[in-house]
Amino acid sequence: MTHADIVAALKEKFPSGVLSTLEIRGEHTVIVLKSSLAAVLQECRDSLGFEALIDITTIDQMGSDPRFEIVYELYSYTSNLSLRIKSATSEDEAEFPSVTSVWPAANWHEREAYDMMGVRFSGHPELKR
Repeated sequence: MTHADIVAALKEKFPSGVLSTLEIRGEHTVIVLKSSLAAVLQECRDSLGFEALIDITTIDQMGSDPRFEIVYELYSYTSNLSLRIKSATSEDEAEFPSVTSVWPAANWHEREAYDMMGVRFSGHPELKR
């Protein structure tokens, strides 16, 4: 499977959830609606082979709306491919779905985002500082 195959599969499965895609220097990013984020990430693991969550990053674009952006860095050991999934939310709705049930490694990353940025994760097993 190639990056093009992965992006095409996500666009086909989530036609209204995938807002755009971007490729720069061989790095592929899929930008999704917050309402589709959990399903897209589940699909990446279950059907597209992204076994590893490498990192979760939050970006505070103070003064802009949407203010918060979240970035998931995924990796497939099988395909030797990486993929970036991004989503955004306003300051008033600074909450994303937890993906700890998809990748247990998300636990620490989500707690860090909550502690450092104030972004909440619905469904997190123990969201605390």
